[in-house]
Amino acid sequence: MRITNVEKKQLSDVFLKFKLNIFDFETTGEYEVFKIKFKYDYFSFAIVKKKPSVYLMEYCSVDNKNVISSEVNWNTLLQHFLEWAKKLYAELNSPTGWESFENTNFLNAEYEELNTNFTDIEKRQTKQSIKDLKVKIKLLNLSPDKLEIIESKLDSLSIKIDELNKFDWKSMFIGTIASLIMTFVVPQEAGGMFWEYIKSSFHNLKISA
Repeated sequence: MRITNVEKKQLSDVFLKFKLNIFDFETTGEYEVFKIKFKYDYFSFAIVKKKPSVYLMEYCSVDNKNVISSEVNWNTLLQHFLEWAKKLYAELNSPTGWESFENTNFLNAEYEELNTNFTDIEKRQTKQSIKDLKVKIKLLNLSPDKLEIIESKLDSLSIKIDELNKFDWKSMFIGTIASLIMTFVVPQEAGGMFWEYIKSSFHNLKISA
């Protein structure tokens, strides 16, 4: 049986409740199956309408990769979906306390780069990565003034690729991104996705030597 538009709207209302960005998810709207999957990890929630009042839900929560499966009515399903979304929001927006350690060398900076310049190919690749990031940050739904600040900073970083060696540019990049977060130009609730966009644009921030 078909998942109705009214039912889909109730699911989207849950997303709005927790301020989850729908652009970070992939949805599959087949005739009797509706699935929501987070683009950057295994988190997903699938619904199969078996009968008018019977739904099969199959989902992977943030703390369990194993699929949880059960046949329930719609109200019970909505409660499970709400809890799933609530945990997902907390996961994406809660710092672990280990970020400073994990990101100490997240640009793969090496001692040999102290006096090494970007090659022409690396310059083009890095500038393109910045362009990709500028497109993605528009999905964060930031205010126009904050978006303008971020784009201006990224434009400055793009220019500096031609002026600085690898080590100095990577150091400048780290400092710029950290400052945008610490000064709340990037709000706390958008910080998690901001990092995800950076990682995906720079392929996990590894710029080869």
